[in-house]
Amino acid sequence: MNYILRQINRKIQFLKSTNRQIELKPHYQAKLEFYLNVILGYLWNKNWEKVSDDNREYILNCILKPSVGSIISIIRTLDVSKEIYGNKKNKRVYAALEKYPKLRNQIIGHGYSFEDDIDNYLLSFDELFNAIETSDIEIIKSDFDIVYVEEEKNEIYYGISYKSDGVDYIHWQCPQKTCDLVTKSLYIHSNDSYFRISPFILVKDESSIYTFCSIEEKLTGRARFNRIITTGNIQIEIDEFCSTIVNDDGIKRRNSNGTIINNFVNNYKKYIDVGISSTTLDFLTKNKASVFATLWGHGGVGKTASIQYVCDLLCKSEEKKFDYIIFLSAKDRYYNYYRGRIEKLDDNISSLNQIVEYINKIIYNISSFDIDKILDFDGKLLLIFDDFETFNKDEKKRITEFISQLNINHHKVVITTRSATLITGVEIQTSELNIDDTVSFFKDALKNEFPDFNISLIEKELSNLDFKEKIYQITSGRPLFILQLVVLLVQKSDLREVIKNDIKTSEEAKNFLYNRIYDYLSIVGRNMFLAIGLLADENELSGLTENLRFILNLEEKEDEFQKALNELIKLKIITVEEKDFFKIYSQDIYEYMKSYYQTKGEYYDGNITSRFNTIAQRKDRNTELALLESADNSRMISTEIEVENKYRFLINRDKTSEATKIKAILNFASYLSMNGKYEKTIKLFKDYYHIFGKKYPYIYAYSKYLWAEGSAENKNESISIIKRYFETKPRIEQDQYLDLLGILTMYMGVYAINEKDDYKERLTYGNITKEHYKQFCASQRLTFAEILRYPGGHLYKSIKDINLMDLTPSCRNSVLNGLTHFVEICIRLNKFSYGIEVCDKMIKDMPENLQTPFIHKKNKIESFISPTPVLDVANKVPQSDIGIKLKEAINKKKV
Repeated sequence: MNYILRQINRKIQFLKSTNRQIELKPHYQAKLEFYLNVILGYLWNKNWEKVSDDNREYILNCILKPSVGSIISIIRTLDVSKEIYGNKKNKRVYAALEKYPKLRNQIIGHGYSFEDDIDNYLLSFDELFNAIETSDIEIIKSDFDIVYVEEEKNEIYYGISYKSDGVDYIHWQCPQKTCDLVTKSLYIHSNDSYFRISPFILVKDESSIYTFCSIEEKLTGRARFNRIITTGNIQIEIDEFCSTIVNDDGIKRRNSNGTIINNFVNNYKKYIDVGISSTTLDFLTKNKASVFATLWGHGGVGKTASIQYVCDLLCKSEEKKFDYIIFLSAKDRYYNYYRGRIEKLDDNISSLNQIVEYINKIIYNISSFDIDKILDFDGKLLLIFDDFETFNKDEKKRITEFISQLNINHHKVVITTRSATLITGVEIQTSELNIDDTVSFFKDALKNEFPDFNISLIEKELSNLDFKEKIYQITSGRPLFILQLVVLLVQKSDLREVIKNDIKTSEEAKNFLYNRIYDYLSIVGRNMFLAIGLLADENELSGLTENLRFILNLEEKEDEFQKALNELIKLKIITVEEKDFFKIYSQDIYEYMKSYYQTKGEYYDGNITSRFNTIAQRKDRNTELALLESADNSRMISTEIEVENKYRFLINRDKTSEATKIKAILNFASYLSMNGKYEKTIKLFKDYYHIFGKKYPYIYAYSKYLWAEGSAENKNESISIIKRYFETKPRIEQDQYLDLLGILTMYMGVYAINEKDDYKERLTYGNITKEHYKQFCASQRLTFAEILRYPGGHLYKSIKDINLMDLTPSCRNSVLNGLTHFVEICIRLNKFSYGIEVCDKMIKDMPENLQTPFIHKKNKIESFISPTPVLDVANKVPQSDIGIKLKEAINKKKV
């Protein structure tokens, strides 16, 4: 006998003594089903690990909304040691158990039992009680206490012991060394042994006793319990019912619906929906058109938690949707919201080979890099790649190609990423929460993380709009920072004090949100990111989109411009207001823009800086911008004279800024040259040379147009205007200076060498005499010597001690072209050691694809001075006979 049974019997005896037989019916039923739940709890805790995987799966499915017959079947399955079934002493017990479902259906459920049949009803139950109570089952036949283990402190368990007399209950404690018990659990205490019967019997207090009825919500473990003695029921979340694991081998686990999933740790204690789980689940279970979906959003908005929650839903659904679910993460760091700092992760996946090997390990239990085994899998497979942007560029490409080979009939793939450029397949976007949802999430997070916290203490503040807005402002509606705010609150217990701390602006938070943001962008997006940093300033985080279009040189490529702009908008790097203005999302992002600009990277278009310099002063001059835009737009629809009039008006207008005037000249020049009007293009620059002859972008463009025209006269003029420009000692950036100096060296070298070749050809055809040619060569040698000193020698000295890879691509290209022709001048002046020095510098500093011209030049020089055939480094063959003969001729001349 035990405390609960004594109370049930006491109630039954009272009703019998007062001859209230009708009222006895529910108490008889409650008593028998109390016995069933005690037996079920006892066998469940004792034998769960002993039953087979198939039987576990059967039990977990039966326990959801069990009938009495299901309970009896579960008891029979769990009775692996034949304590009840198979024990001759208990034959009457299991006979009674097997009889009860039929009896219950006939006289309670599906049949009819009226007042005139009450004696038979009670007699039937008395027979069942007698069979159970005279059995040899330890937990039934003996008197025992019922113990609720409330907590464990200092290796001692504490709780309440409900005595077997059905009246007394006392404070209970037990040394941990005596036995291993589970806190918040109910036990039978008999003969110094403890038998756990939770979670099927529940005692809230001495008069509130409940027995298990059904599982209402499998995902949360929410179960319904019926009250005995008096009417009532409750629903409560039971962690054990939340778990549906049938088997776990340490790498993967099998769930009750048959789904097998690899082991990973969820990054949430209890999921709080951010609004995308149902969309994701619909894609995985209903979409028949696409293999691939991208779940994307900013850092800290719940992407990983959402897809992990969907995995839980799939594992705990009644119907199996996938045979295997494999969650793979490339995440190499995470933001620890308890400590407010970034911490590293070491077990991330970083390559397709690792992915393939791991999938084969899960599905086939073999270590194999064979992709075909995955492609040929004929079951249902769900693959999740978390933090996809963390993979390097080459691996992203390989993984995407792998995904493209998958079969929609057998495979589904979801990637999570911060990068808007990686969106493929079905797009599922998650974003920051709004103000109301932020506060709601805050409350739920507080309950989940710290259930003992008295939330009523802050209910007043949480209903105040100013407080709600402040919580939203300091967390930006990102669940990650809301969780951090919860942690800070429970430490200080003062919401007013806690919200003074702007969580998202800490260095660690900014690092987590933004320090890789540049890597998530396309090449055009990266250049736009840096360009915006130039156009804005710390006091004004906005600018004109038209300016941005210009400095990116995308005025004629609107689709490309809008695509990059949308990248930055999606990532909340900028917002666009009224189509004409952009605004940087925060001061923190602006600081990262300036920081990234210092290094720029290999994909940076150096002309962005040059173009920016032409419009740097025009931010607030909307009239001239409108005029310029009108002139630019007219190029597509107006006649040449109309276009010229618009540009000339803007250029000659007194109030137009110098930068805008030059921009207009450059735009008009581009228009003319594209239409083959080279003479008119050059005349345009001549017309304004006296005004803008000291301006770098003007000289840069003018010299190039002159040279491109091709005549000797204009080539010579191209050289002259650059020389005159340098004579003014302009104040320009190093890249601009080296760019123009490299161009000048190349132009002068090409012009002088071509001129000598022309004279040589004229001599060959007898158009000039040898004496005339000899005089020219003497004069030309002086020209070569001049180029050797300046600009060639000056160019080399300027770059001798710097890393050319730090220059902008455009500037670096001009420098390399200039030095290539400079080495040729060295050769013609027999300055072989000087030429080799330049070549060695270039070969040492430049990547392999830029070394070739200098390798050839060096080989050429060594063919003149080496006594043995020189090996051509590029082609791995000896130097030609011509080279050797030239060397011999030079040596004879020296003698």
